Amino acid sequence: MFPSFKVKVTGLNPKTKYILLMDVVPADDHRYKFADNKWSVTGKAEPAMPGRLYVHPDSPATGAHWMRQLVSFQKLKLTNNHLDPFGHIILNSMHKYQPRIHIVKADENNGFGSKNTAFCTHVFPETAFIAVTSYQNHKLSLR
Repeated sequence: MFPSFKVKVTGLNPKTKYILLMDVVPADDHRYKFADNKWSVTGKAEPAMPGRLYVHPDSPATGAHWMRQLVSFQKLKLTNNHLDPFGHIILNSMHKYQPRIHIVKADENNGFGSKNTAFCTHVFPETAFIAVTSYQNHKLSLR
């Protein structure tokens, strides 16, 4: 994902282990186009692909680890390939998406998933974006 998503984490118990995850969900039910220097709605969105979660590669780690510096999701990969076998987040081009961060308290086996697992989800509206497969800007010279 470009630019990569980075977040400052605070308020965790320094000694407790946590798992950080990210998913990307549809922000609305529209399809977009870019014309006349602006984005506009062109119709109804295509059905969303089943959601995938990206587990941060440092997971699980202590709260102290997560709070030490910015947490970067630079290794998260996006694709428009609906048959992707690599676990990348699948998006439809020209659709608007919202990244979400999930902080999950790891259980005694450094996992998650029990019905009593403590977690929280954070959404930053300023990170919503429209997925594209290429940039078309005559002012850019890519060599």
